[in-house]
Amino acid sequence: MNKRVATALAVGMPVFLTGCDEKEVAAPAETPVVAETPAPVVPEVNALQEAREALFNHAVYTLAAKVSSPDKFPELNSTVKDMLEMMRSYYVELQKGEATEERARLALQIAATTRELGAVSKAQGEYENALKEVNALPEEIRNKVESQRMLSACQNGIGLCLLAQGKASEALPYYEAALAVDEAQYKAVAPKEGEELPEGEVDPVISRAASDLFDSYRCLGDCLRTMEDPEEARTTYKKGQAEAQRLRRLSSDMSIAYVKLLTSLGNLDNALGNSSDALGAWVMAAKICQGLNGSSPKLDVKAETKRCFDALLPAIQAVGQKVQAEHEAAQKKAEEDAAAAEKAAAAAAAAEKAAAERLAAEQAAAEAAARQAAPQPEQPAVNAQEETNNRVRNRRRRRH
Repeated sequence: MNKRVATALAVGMPVFLTGCDEKEVAAPAETPVVAETPAPVVPEVNALQEAREALFNHAVYTLAAKVSSPDKFPELNSTVKDMLEMMRSYYVELQKGEATEERARLALQIAATTRELGAVSKAQGEYENALKEVNALPEEIRNKVESQRMLSACQNGIGLCLLAQGKASEALPYYEAALAVDEAQYKAVAPKEGEELPEGEVDPVISRAASDLFDSYRCLGDCLRTMEDPEEARTTYKKGQAEAQRLRRLSSDMSIAYVKLLTSLGNLDNALGNSSDALGAWVMAAKICQGLNGSSPKLDVKAETKRCFDALLPAIQAVGQKVQAEHEAAQKKAEEDAAAAEKAAAAAAAAEKAAAERLAAEQAAAEAAARQAAPQPEQPAVNAQEETNNRVRNRRRRRH
């Protein structure tokens, strides 16, 4: 690497990973060599190479993340563009040899930085080139974990560029392919069903695999949502959420990836009018941000969680007010419905009582009418002699 490149790489700040394709590719562990006589540990040449690559990743991603907000850091546009040209020059030099991990990683970084600068269609071509570089690696290298992570990052990157150009249906197979890679990588290291992660720090291998998996679930879900398939998008988000909940304990990287997945899930629910569900997902994400921001000593984690929280807060406040208003309106309506139901019940009882009284009166009238219409019983026959005596007595009374 020439002096200009080395000077450019001296710029360093915490790394912020925000895009589906921006997976920080970890270099292999250092292997120090101990001299025969007592002496300080001297790193091998490959360890120095790893340190150089780490600095390279650090500087590129830092500037790329900053330039994604050109209104805040307009002076960095030219710096990143200069660095991008240096990267391309260095890449041309590497192309003179055989395919290597370094060359594939550099091709991927060129693609990511190009996209951060806003040249989406050009970035798509860079990602496609990076994908060719990964596939050109010897099989034993291509099957390594870091190479598979680069493969997934390339596929997600192509999908992201296509989606940004309104080509969701073309992006879909790339997102699906990336998810398949990440699922296989995660399955190889994840705890078995029923097992929990051991106490202490989460294994970095599991952390990276889970973070990649959550990101791929989110990216595929976002694509499905753009294709107006909300139910399938929800299913995809929920799969990622279920895996995060199964693990219970998350590293900082896993937590940030999970926060972004929950944010997308909340966005979908909010767009569908499910305000309460959206608020639930966003509040959970915000709580994770707050907890991680307060507990992590890493400045890059604090910065990323603050960014995520600041983005969530206005939505939580707006939708929270809406949900509260809906709750109050629903409660008021329930009270009005209860009062109306009580009034209706009283009216029904009164009507029932009046009907019963009418029925009783009608029955009494019918019984009286029936009695009047019934024939009178016959009087016993009067003795003929008695009738004669009565007539005689009556005549005598008239004479006197």
